[in-house]
Amino acid sequence: MPKTFKIYRPGAFPAVSVTGERCALQCEHCGGRYLRSMIPADVPERLLSVAREARSRGAKGILVSGGCDAEGTVPLRPFLAAIAQIRSEGLRINVHTGLLDENGARELAATGADVFSVDLLQDAETMRSRLHLDACPDDYESTIRSLVAEGASVVPHVCVGLQSIEGEDRCLELLGRIDIASIVVLALMPPPGNRPVADLDDRLVRFVEKASQMPVPVLVGCMRPRGRWETEVRCVQAGAAGMANPSARTIEWLRENGYEMVEEDVCCALHGTPAGRV
Repeated sequence: MPKTFKIYRPGAFPAVSVTGERCALQCEHCGGRYLRSMIPADVPERLLSVAREARSRGAKGILVSGGCDAEGTVPLRPFLAAIAQIRSEGLRINVHTGLLDENGARELAATGADVFSVDLLQDAETMRSRLHLDACPDDYESTIRSLVAEGASVVPHVCVGLQSIEGEDRCLELLGRIDIASIVVLALMPPPGNRPVADLDDRLVRFVEKASQMPVPVLVGCMRPRGRWETEVRCVQAGAAGMANPSARTIEWLRENGYEMVEEDVCCALHGTPAGRV
């Protein structure tokens, strides 16, 4: 039986920022630059309009994200009704939450969004010095557990190279204790002019290999340095179940090695979610 590998093409799955370009944290690795590539929608009516326009162009869903406040939370409360309305109209939704308390998790889960993406760190020094966040590693576990307790499908995102290797290993230990839907693995792309992380490719493959020992799918996400098809292939060999925007050389390798490729034009965080649920 042929091996199956999922390929994700999220170009028609627009990312929307409910804060526009604003973010209180201004993390060292981002500084708000990723928000500039998102569609701004800082009021619920604009979010509804963007979603409906995307659907009219054939989009199957949207990513609802935004910058964080000083506590590390994406300010989504004013948009809860709009998110629920968008989902009821048939678009699939991936919500990037930031940190949450139990009430925030309950409110978001009630919107019916398909998945909730939580950027996961377990390195206190990185949180303080690079994210400018006055929180502790336990706050991430609390966020994930609160969402899971509400029946939400949670997809932690781990950016390899952002924190120490020890922090990455603690992420794996944590995820092994919680009932998550899948794991998305990213790789740090330093701001222009900054030195790249040493041995990043080896660290990425190592993390994928360790994560793949868990009973959930591991996906290689779109935020990673490009032009490294050999590393992509190594991630496949290490156990990745899917990848966002693999290179043409990687696709060629998959074909030559007997993989059956299944493509979806959605965010890889939706791996395994029912396409037709409304």
